[in-house]
Formats: sequence, structure tokens, C-alpha cells
Amino acid sequence: MQRHLPHHHRKLILRTRLFGAGVIFAAGVICFFLADVIRAGLPYILGGMLLILGADFLWEALRDKSFDHEDTDEISNAIIFLILAVVVFLRRHETDNLIGAVWGVLALFLAARNISHSLYGLIHRDGRGAGHLMHMIQALISTGISITLLMDPPHHLSFHVYILGLELIDLSIKVGFNEI
Repeated sequence: MQRHLPHHHRKLILRTRLFGAGVIFAAGVICFFLADVIRAGLPYILGGMLLILGADFLWEALRDKSFDHEDTDEISNAIIFLILAVVVFLRRHETDNLIGAVWGVLALFLAARNISHSLYGLIHRDGRGAGHLMHMIQALISTGISITLLMDPPHHLSFHVYILGLELIDLSIKVGFNEI
């Protein structure tokens, strides 16, 4: 937290951060204890999130005129999210394979990025070797879990909702203690 802010601003930032952590924690607890209920509503939740993200990405890309740059991918990412949202909403009762595949692939991209960052940190010895090693182990475990989801999405979706609940609880603690 920045020390040059007035005291009442620091208190507001702290309250906002703690409120956000509480919301994330509640979502994690709901995912963990009501995984089957969340699993049943997953097409609506995921479809809505994809629609909001796609619309937000598209709005920002158009606002920032990112289409003026040849190597941009903001609009293409927005279009992909919007198409996925429409498909999920239209096929909501038959989307287990799609949801599992999308979730598995996105988790693999995140795990691969974490592996790359960990390897870079370990190779260049930035003084956080143990931290990088832990991130590498976490990324490898995440990769294994993602592969199980990709191999049999309908069977593993509820398990992944449990895992999501645990990850959200972990994230809420980090947000609450300002560790991210």
C-alpha cells in the first residue's frame, strides 16, 4: 500500500481489498462445497463470463484502436470469446466436452507460462530459486490435472470445480494479505 495516501484513502483501499477477498473466498467455498450445483450451472456461468470478457476485450480493442497495429490479437481474442459464449449458450445441455476442453487448454496455457517464467528465474538466478521451483512444481501438477480434464471432460468437471474452489480460497487469502 502506498504510504503517501491520506489515512482515509488507505482505509478505503484496505476495506475494498478485504471485501474483494471476502467475495473471492465465498465463491471458493461455494465451488468447493456445492461443486455439483455449480457444475450443473457451469454452461450459464461460463457462457456469461465468456460473453462479458469477449465484449470487454472488443470494447477495449476498439477504444484503443488496437486494430491499427498489424501484430495485434485483441480483436481476434474478443471474437473467439464471443463465439465460444454463443456456442455454450446454444448447446448448454451438451457442452461438457467443450467446457472441459476449453478449461483444460486455458489451464495448459497458464501452466506453460508459469513453467517458462520459472525456468527463466532458475536459469538467471534472480535469488528466488526455491520460489521458482515451487511454481514449477505447481505448474507441472496443474499440467497433469489439465491433461486429465482433456482426456475425459464430463467425468472430471466436478473435480475441477472443487480444485477451482480451493484455488479461489487461496487467492482470497493472497488478496486479503496483499500478496498479489
